Amino acid sequence: MSEQLNTPTSSIPEYEEDLRPWVERNGFAHWAIAVLWFIIAFFLFQIIGGLIGALLLLPELMQAVQSGGDIQAIISANLDIAFIGNTAGQFLIIGLASYYVAKLHSIPGKHRQFLRLQLSPNVWKITAITAILVVVIMPFNGFLGWLNYLIFDSLVQVFPSLNWFVETQDSMSEMIKGFIGTENAVLLAFIHIGIVPSLFEEVMFRGYIQRALEKSWGIMAGILISGILFGMYHIQPSNLIPLSVLGILFAYITYVSNSLIPAMVAHLINNGGQVLYGSMNKEFLEMEMTRELDISPLIIIASMILSAGLIYLLRANKNKEAQHV
Repeated sequence: MSEQLNTPTSSIPEYEEDLRPWVERNGFAHWAIAVLWFIIAFFLFQIIGGLIGALLLLPELMQAVQSGGDIQAIISANLDIAFIGNTAGQFLIIGLASYYVAKLHSIPGKHRQFLRLQLSPNVWKITAITAILVVVIMPFNGFLGWLNYLIFDSLVQVFPSLNWFVETQDSMSEMIKGFIGTENAVLLAFIHIGIVPSLFEEVMFRGYIQRALEKSWGIMAGILISGILFGMYHIQPSNLIPLSVLGILFAYITYVSNSLIPAMVAHLINNGGQVLYGSMNKEFLEMEMTRELDISPLIIIASMILSAGLIYLLRANKNKEAQHV
């Protein structure tokens, strides 16, 4: 009888599981871990991709070193292998590693929802609107690229040391154009330049980084800052503005759809479309940015108006389920 009197009427577990994300349990800020991973992933991606490419080309590179040959020429002659290294880095670091790092920020059992790796109501309707929007916005984004070129070209005149970025960007651009223009390489180019980034970069930027920033600073900051980081990631100062605008657009599409699928499709249309168009129109690959605007102002204005209308349509179809995980 005395034992019954001394027993609590309601039992409280001695240890209650803390379901907060690892980041919060350990006193870190979501944004700080995400930005730290952005920096680490950028360098790891370059290192891993470069090492894998170098290993695949090891016999040719060793022979070039011994004979004093041109290493850059070997890489240019084996762009398919160089792109395999790049794709491996994208998969291992940008995609797979980011997928697991995101677990530090998510509630146990809600990892895929945190990354928005899911179907959602209206997702296919939003994807269809997005596919049209990506094509419609191209002239306006081309105009932004022209403005970006003017700004950066003026900066290079004042600060000649910035010319290093121009040379690096031109070298990368020539490699990509050479690969796209190679006979029978269209499918490989479409895979490496179109499909691979549309999957793995979306997991990192719109899946992980955007969501982590949203948890620290809210929806608007998550959209804007993740988009700017996306632009910076490509190391193309003369294309920073149009790349950032695309990143912001993809981030907004991800938010309104609550799914990565529309942004993945948008990314694929943008990258893959340029590969296919360039392969069919060689003069497109030879085009270079100049101080002369080669897009009709009427087309730019029409692009802006139509894009604004489609963005409004996306907002009208925004999924209403909870966005916070």
